[in-house]
Amino acid sequence: MEPPEQVIRRQAASLRAIAQTGLAYSGDESDHERYRAIRTAADALMELVTAEPLPAELDRTTVADAGYATPKVDVRAAVFDEDERVLLMQERSDQRWSLPGGWCDVGESPGQAACREVLEEAGVAVRATRLAAVLDRESRGHWPPMAAHVYKLFFLCERTGAPDRNAEPLETLDVGWFALEALPELSTSRITEEELHLLRDAHRDPSRPAVFD
Repeated sequence: MEPPEQVIRRQAASLRAIAQTGLAYSGDESDHERYRAIRTAADALMELVTAEPLPAELDRTTVADAGYATPKVDVRAAVFDEDERVLLMQERSDQRWSLPGGWCDVGESPGQAACREVLEEAGVAVRATRLAAVLDRESRGHWPPMAAHVYKLFFLCERTGAPDRNAEPLETLDVGWFALEALPELSTSRITEEELHLLRDAHRDPSRPAVFD
């Protein structure tokens, strides 16, 4: 069983990350007050399990945007079927297609994030089997550019055999399996055709090392 102090520390970090995100994206002052209250509660919880001073210690470890700037981490999951068709989902924001994926959340590993995104966006239960690529979004032809520098982690995943989730609505417009020679219009902000071919090559050759920029 996980020690209680580790549970408290992890949950406090998650709460503070939620507060930081809310303060960054919400324009409503009432919401700002609520997020500041969440941040204060998170600091109080962290003080129970750390001897270091707050908030300086927290700012070094959980509020990177307030200190040294570092790239954001985007994970994408590639699932291929027996005919080498890739699982894609249709984004609500631009009605174009992409691999399931998104930003990593505080408190989860990159592999966990990739599997969660497949379940939430495509309704398919998977497990991550390999890290296929770590790419710099800035150098890979994604459009439009983003204000934040982004590293993209691509995982190969396979279906677990567990029942796919049907009870909750998906976060996307549609889901489908596509041959790389007959792709729909891609959401190039998130995925490129070149990256899909790179992933299929990795799927075909299990000994192929991960590609990185």
